Amino acid sequence: MPDFFRLISEYFWIVALAFAAFNYWKSDRDTTRTVAPDKAREARIYLRNFAFAGALPWLIMGAGQITGATPTVWHYFRPQDRNVFVIGSLATIFALSCYFAWWVFVANGAKKIVEFNLVAALGQHGAKPPSEGMVKVFAALGVLIFPIWVYMAVSMNAPLPG
Repeated sequence: MPDFFRLISEYFWIVALAFAAFNYWKSDRDTTRTVAPDKAREARIYLRNFAFAGALPWLIMGAGQITGATPTVWHYFRPQDRNVFVIGSLATIFALSCYFAWWVFVANGAKKIVEFNLVAALGQHGAKPPSEGMVKVFAALGVLIFPIWVYMAVSMNAPLPG
C-alpha cells in the first residue's frame, strides 16, 4: 500500500483542483435552478471567473511540483526559501485578494455575490448567501490577514519532512 502521507504531500494540488472542479460543477448546476433565466448567463460568467481564480494558485503549485521545483506541498510553508513557484503562488493569492476587495468595494461585487450566491463556488452549497456586509468584511480581512499568514510561515521556519 502506498504511503498516504507521501501521496498527499506530493499530490495535494490535484485534490484541491478536484474539489474546485466539483464545487464549480455543483454550483453551475444549482445556478440554473435558482437564478432567474434572464440573469443565468451573467451568473455563470461570475461563477466561472470565481472558479478559475480559486484554481489558479493550485495550478501554480501543480506546475512547481510537476517540474520538481517544489517536491511537496510543505515547500509552500517556506516562503523564506524564495522558490519561484512558492513566491508565484503567494503573489497570486495576494493579487486575487486585492482584486477581490476592489471588486467587492468599488465595482459592487458584494451585491453580485449575494444575488447569485457565488459562495457556492467555494463549497458553500445549499447555504444561505452571506449578507453584503459580511462579504465586505471577508474581502477586507483577506487583504489584511494574508501578510500576517506569510509572516507566520516565515517566522515558524517549518522544517521540510524528509
